[in-house]
Amino acid sequence: MTGKIQKISAYEWVVLALTLLFAAGTLLWFQFSRPEAGVTLVAVREDRQGTAPAEKPQAPGMLAGEILDLNTASLSDFTRLPGIGETKAQAILTWRETYGPFRAVEDLLSVEGIGEKTLESLRPYIAVMTTTEEGGDPDGTDPGG
Repeated sequence: MTGKIQKISAYEWVVLALTLLFAAGTLLWFQFSRPEAGVTLVAVREDRQGTAPAEKPQAPGMLAGEILDLNTASLSDFTRLPGIGETKAQAILTWRETYGPFRAVEDLLSVEGIGEKTLESLRPYIAVMTTTEEGGDPDGTDPGG
């Protein structure tokens, strides 16, 4: 039965010692490390009960804080808005091609299929930016200035 356990070389002792030191150091670091002063850890719950839908509008196709310009948005941009499918998006584009750029968000009420309720759900996600027909150049400079 003797001779079954081999002797460990000096190199193997060094590797074993370094591994144990690393493991002990990692455990101590996790045990005693604290966030820096001024750092606040915050947990956010996704399902906030008691929040009315009107307080936090839902638009899964939109990025947080994203606003679409009614005068430059494409068909695929409009379909990302809540309650707007391809038919309504095409109606918006057709209206824009027929009557020119939107002057106000309320002009959407002139588009077939969009009423007050739809307009109110879209307000957080849409805007009318300045157009070149209002006296500015496309690069934003004042002509003749």
